[in-house]
Amino acid sequence: MRPDQIERYKRHLLVKEIGGPGQQKLLNSRVLIIGAGALGGVAAKILAAAGIGHITIYDDDVVDLSNLQRQTQFSAEDVGEAKVEALSAHLKALNEGVSLEPVQKRWTSDEGLHGANLVLDGSDNFDTRFALNAASRREDIPLVSGAVAGWTGQTLVLNDPKNPNAPCYQCFVPSEPPNAGDCNDLGVVGAITHLVASQMSLAAIRYLIGETTGLFGQLQITDGLRGGSRQIKLPKDPECPVCSKVSAPH
Repeated sequence: MRPDQIERYKRHLLVKEIGGPGQQKLLNSRVLIIGAGALGGVAAKILAAAGIGHITIYDDDVVDLSNLQRQTQFSAEDVGEAKVEALSAHLKALNEGVSLEPVQKRWTSDEGLHGANLVLDGSDNFDTRFALNAASRREDIPLVSGAVAGWTGQTLVLNDPKNPNAPCYQCFVPSEPPNAGDCNDLGVVGAITHLVASQMSLAAIRYLIGETTGLFGQLQITDGLRGGSRQIKLPKDPECPVCSKVSAPH
């Protein structure tokens, strides 16, 4: 590492599980983030500060005044600007050593995973979540999923490349739930989005430095109103259309 990198990341270097080798892994990592909003955008800021070498961000939206209640990666001056462009400008100002690839469009399976070591899903619709999970599973690239509604948040790390018997997202959510909404339909407390974005970022850093014990297949649910959290070990669905071999009908 260069002297300026040693100075910038010296608090990481003092953490024994990270140190110089771990920080170098972060500097060499490529992360794909879907969504530049309350989850993906906040996580992008944390990961850029942590020194992730290359970050690709997909989002087709523009900054709206109503976003600022929770999407603190933006300022009032960004209203009306494309989210990926405004976010990239803020990230570059935060850490000019990070290579950024903003893509102003909605991610689809045709886009691929850009050679990423890890994918963060901060999307707000199930079509994208299902397609991203399938691509993650197919390419053996881990997926960090986050979701929020009201006071509640959930974080989940899936598709362990070292364990083909680990569950995927569709083991957890087989199909789109009835009456599913997005952030335009549901209220959300801004602070809970930051908790989940931080949990997603922490999971990403743990994976990228190789600290994966107990990381995969654990659903973490955070109750922001009552201040509690719990973890649930997810089982693999033997009939999952994405990660299990379903017997063909006779």
